[in-house]
Amino acid sequence: MVICFLGDSLTQGIGDTCALGWVGRLARASFALDPSRVTTQTIYNLGLRGDSSQRIAERWRTGTDRRRRPGENMAFVFSFGAADGLHSVPRADSLANTRAILVEAAGLGTTLFISPPPAHEADWTTAILELGAAQREICLELGVPSFDFHAPLKVSAAYMASLAAGDGIHPGAAGYEEMAALLKGWQPMRELLGL
Repeated sequence: MVICFLGDSLTQGIGDTCALGWVGRLARASFALDPSRVTTQTIYNLGLRGDSSQRIAERWRTGTDRRRRPGENMAFVFSFGAADGLHSVPRADSLANTRAILVEAAGLGTTLFISPPPAHEADWTTAILELGAAQREICLELGVPSFDFHAPLKVSAAYMASLAAGDGIHPGAAGYEEMAALLKGWQPMRELLGL
């Protein structure tokens, strides 16, 4: 199984002094449960800082095709949307990008979607919340399992404090640990990674 995690800087793990982000922590948890997975399960973190939904739409297929191995199943975990506001991507375009990405990916292998977490700045957080809700509606329509990072992290005092202590969008190591812990409890992720 080849599992590709695709998204922006929050997928990449920017701000984590442990250099793991939530993706690395999930991979570590999977391998700890079954060390043989190191040779049977390949996990790629294809998060790129500043990538909007448009940039991800342009690059995801090329990036994953290059990592496809003959005879192995592919899985795709997407998490993006926070950068769309920074790059002034209109909401309609963000949603069109989301739909196009998920339709194509779902035809190629197991596909999951994680909507973006909150930011420290209130207006940006509102925009992220609204976009994430609309993205999850698309997932529901397409039958793609989706997870909402926003709701549980917005009410986490520790996570929000981590944002405030940093640049307002990227948490520190403890914040990424909290993100990973949430995903370890999500059944589609548990099934994908054997958690």
